[in-house]
Amino acid sequence: EHQICLHSNSTRMALIMLFVPQRVHLDIQVGEHTNNYPEIAAKDKLTELQLRARQLLDQVEQIQKEQNYQRYREERFRMTSESTNQRVLWWSIAQTIILILTGIWQMRHLKSFFEAKKLV
Repeated sequence: EHQICLHSNSTRMALIMLFVPQRVHLDIQVGEHTNNYPEIAAKDKLTELQLRARQLLDQVEQIQKEQNYQRYREERFRMTSESTNQRVLWWSIAQTIILILTGIWQMRHLKSFFEAKKLV
C-alpha cells in the first residue's frame, strides 16, 4: 500500500481552486526503471560492460520478484477456488438431503390424507 500526497503551489485563492479544474501528471517508476544508471556508472566508476552487467542483474532480480508474486497470487487463487468448490459441494449435499426429506414428508402426508378420506 502506498500513499501519495499532492498539493498545489498556485497563487490563486483557495476557494477559486475548488471550482477550477487542474491537471496532474504522475510519472511513477517501479523496479529497475528507478535506477539512474549513468549516475551509478559515474559514481562507482564502472565500465560500459560492468554497467550493462548491473542492468541485467537488476532485470533478473525484478523478474524473480515478479515470478514470486505471481506464485503467491496463484496460491491464493487456488486456495479460494478450493474453498469455493468445497462450499458448493456441501450446499449440493444439503439441497439433496432437504429434497429427500421433503419427498418423504409429502409421501407420509399424502398417505395419511388418503387413509383419513378412506380412499386407500
